[in-house]
Amino acid sequence: MSTKGTKTTCSGMEWNTMMGLLARLKNDGKLREYLLIATGCYFGLRIGDLLSLKWEDILEKDEFYITESKTGKQRKITINRFVKEAIKYGADTLTQKGIFNPQRYIFCNKHGNKLSRQFINLLLQDITRDYSIKLQNPSTHTLRKTFGKRVWESDNKSERALVYLSEIFSHSSLAVTKRYIGITDKVIADVYLKL
Repeated sequence: MSTKGTKTTCSGMEWNTMMGLLARLKNDGKLREYLLIATGCYFGLRIGDLLSLKWEDILEKDEFYITESKTGKQRKITINRFVKEAIKYGADTLTQKGIFNPQRYIFCNKHGNKLSRQFINLLLQDITRDYSIKLQNPSTHTLRKTFGKRVWESDNKSERALVYLSEIFSHSSLAVTKRYIGITDKVIADVYLKL
C-alpha cells in the first residue's frame, strides 16, 4: 500500500508462480486466499468488482455478467474449467462446515459483510511474505496485472493481445495497457540485449 499522496507500482506474478501458490494455499486449507488468487488472476476484474461477487453469481455457471463499478460498462466473464473447479471446491468446503449461503459474498467476514480493499491489500502482503513470493508492492492490482501478463504472454506478446487487454481493462489506449502490465522501456531494451 502506498502512503497517502504517493504512488507505488505493483507487479504481477509469473503464471507458474501463481499456480504453485494456489496449490500450496489449497493444500494448507487457506480457502479464502485460494479463491481470491484464483478468481482474481483468472477473471482480471478490479478488486471492487471481484469483492461484489456472490456465490450465486458464479457457482455452477459457464459465464456471468458484471457491470463494472468504475466504468459502468457491462462485461461478460467466461469461467474456465479450473476456476469452476475452484469455485465448486470452495462451496463444497463451506457446505461441509455448515456455513455455505449462496446469497453471501464470496469474500466476506463472519457477519457476511463484504471485505474491504484495504483488508485484501494486507492479506496479499501476508500471503506473499508467508509463501516467499517475490513481488514489487503486492496489492489488489497484482491479481489483475497477473491476468494481463498471462493474456499477453499466452498470445506471444502480440499487439493483438494488447488490443484485447485494452478492451477488457477499459483502458483509453494501448500505451496505458502496456504500462499497466509492465512493458517498460527497460523491458523493451532487454529484448534487444537478448538477441
